[in-house]
Amino acid sequence: MLTTVREHTNLLVVEGASNMSSVRSKASIITFMGPVGVGKSTQMRLLEDHLKSENIRVVKTFIKSSHGLAYVLGRLLLALGANEQVLYPDGFARFYPRKDVVRGLFTLWSFLDTLSIAIKFFFTVYVPFSLGFTILIEEGLLMTLHTYLVSFPSFFKTQPKVLPLLPSLLGWIVGKNHVNVVLDATNEELGRRRIGRSYRQNELPEYVNLQKKWIKRVNFGDTIIETTDDSVIEVHKKIVAALEKRGVHKCTLRGR
Repeated sequence: MLTTVREHTNLLVVEGASNMSSVRSKASIITFMGPVGVGKSTQMRLLEDHLKSENIRVVKTFIKSSHGLAYVLGRLLLALGANEQVLYPDGFARFYPRKDVVRGLFTLWSFLDTLSIAIKFFFTVYVPFSLGFTILIEEGLLMTLHTYLVSFPSFFKTQPKVLPLLPSLLGWIVGKNHVNVVLDATNEELGRRRIGRSYRQNELPEYVNLQKKWIKRVNFGDTIIETTDDSVIEVHKKIVAALEKRGVHKCTLRGR
């Protein structure tokens, strides 16, 4: 099923890239992906500081479902009692909107989500990139598509006919000076790192494994960095070296 999704997504990306107008810019778009707890936010902050020290203008953003209006709809469903409990390892429980209710509202929910993502994309990616800023994106549009795959697997059994804007936006990104930085680690190490966070300290192993499979099967020449045995600073240096090798920016990136 993932192969079918990738083939269809690739087709939409090519079509999207050919239809979007070209924006001349010496800036870069760098998307950080990886399973929950791998350290994307931390590495983005370090890279942001590094780029700014090189006098490179940077905008940092986060793009993933559910955004804005769709998030408000989800919170409303929780407030109305349309929720279900999900048990996590170690007995932790979290409440989510009931899947059957969300499926029933899928047209509305996907419209609100796509609209919110498009607005955020315009103001935090398209506009600053057009002005010469380098954009750092956490998660990104590929991981947004993964969320839809996990939440609505039957939706992908046939050619997706909703959310055509997401692959089009992805096509625009791929057509620019862009690279995906994929961070990975063993499940044991991911669990250890999540314990030290102030939020989402628990995560379903099945979801983490699905994230890993999706990233491996749907990729566009990603830069993959294994982080299990490395310190935060060592991972940062690997990222800087990888970006320099890929030539994603006119400036030479020197590890500290």
